Amino acid sequence: MATPLGWSQGGSGSVCLAFDQLRDVIESQEELIHQLRNVMVLQDENFVSKEEFQAVEKKLVEEKAAHAKTKVLLAKEEEKLQFALGEVEVLSKQLEKEKLAFEKALSSVKSRALQESSKKDQLITKCNGRREARAPPHAYPNFCPRLRIPGGPGGPHHRKGLQGPGRPRK
Repeated sequence: MATPLGWSQGGSGSVCLAFDQLRDVIESQEELIHQLRNVMVLQDENFVSKEEFQAVEKKLVEEKAAHAKTKVLLAKEEEKLQFALGEVEVLSKQLEKEKLAFEKALSSVKSRALQESSKKDQLITKCNGRREARAPPHAYPNFCPRLRIPGGPGGPHHRKGLQGPGRPRK
């Protein structure tokens, strides 16, 4: 290494020692500078400007406010939904009751119609029996004039029957 300007080469050992120490200090400072530059590069890569940070922070506050509004709306809609589901359940039960009542009434009407049909058949049979007992067998075949119910073949509405009470067809 070259001797710095103004220093003598043959001087005392203390000058060389000071020079060596100074050189060590400079080398360690250069190493620190190199490390600090690396840290600065990393910081620059991870650095966010104050303006960017404030913009992101403002956006976060806005999103939190929007989220809170959405939560309130969701709670209201959920309440409406629960109310509607309750109404649907009540109406479903009411509909089921009405369906059962209708089925019961329908069954009753069918039963009554069957009874009436049975009574009608009994009356026709009874009427035909009385008519046959009072009239000659050829006068009113299978016809009950009071109920105006036609009988079987040979009755007043049959082609080969009579045209009126007791009159043969011409």
